[in-house]
Amino acid sequence: METAEQPNPADFTKDEKPGEYEVRFRVTGRISMPFVAESKEDAMAQAEKMMDDETFGLDLDAVDDVHVDYIYKSPAMYRVVRNGVKMQVSHLQPGDKPRDPEDRGF
Repeated sequence: METAEQPNPADFTKDEKPGEYEVRFRVTGRISMPFVAESKEDAMAQAEKMMDDETFGLDLDAVDDVHVDYIYKSPAMYRVVRNGVKMQVSHLQPGDKPRDPEDRGF
């Protein structure tokens, strides 16, 4: 079985994302919502299911705390064809093929 070699980054065009940064916030808050249950145990089971399913969404009733977790420079994205699909990726994989940007830069 032959393994594809790691592609040469110099063969690929990149979207350098000049001046673009990403920030990740850590938010602590509260969500309150009524629901019907047959007992406290049933209510706890339903609440745990809501957490697993993220039923509550992102609408916070109150925000207790917000912190900047970290800020980083958006990584350059290589324009590739991977498994026949045009995409942009931050890390090249064996088998990636270079491609030119499209009209919109993608």
